[in-house]
Amino acid sequence: MNRWILADTSALVGLFLRDDAWHAPAKEVLEELRSGRRRMLATSDIFVETVTAIRRWAGYRPSIDAGEALKSSRLVTFVPVDDAARDSAWRLFRKLNDPRLSLTDCTSFAVMERFGIKEAFTFHARFRRAGFDVLPRSAAR
Repeated sequence: MNRWILADTSALVGLFLRDDAWHAPAKEVLEELRSGRRRMLATSDIFVETVTAIRRWAGYRPSIDAGEALKSSRLVTFVPVDDAARDSAWRLFRKLNDPRLSLTDCTSFAVMERFGIKEAFTFHARFRRAGFDVLPRSAAR
């Protein structure tokens, strides 16, 4: 098993927003990852989406706190989205016909392929539809 798992925006928002529907399952997965000594990888796009979503839903201070926690975390590593990943993502975005699929999702798929990551921590079934395993297994639909 790859020790890395991609952390999607939905999972990170769920971890930080206590009133989010996915908060409890996100915390359970986080504990599972910690106990398995696994680490999360996310893209710079996911960081941007996460702090923006938290700012919209919870306000300025929670978004700043979440951003600072993510930037200093030892559990999540952020990788920049380079031109090669963006080009691969754009090709996928044009190819896949799923109206809920974002360019950020396609960027995540491209980065997962590049790093050989087969699993995503997400509450979105589009990762499963793209051929990846997801945690929590029961949540993505």
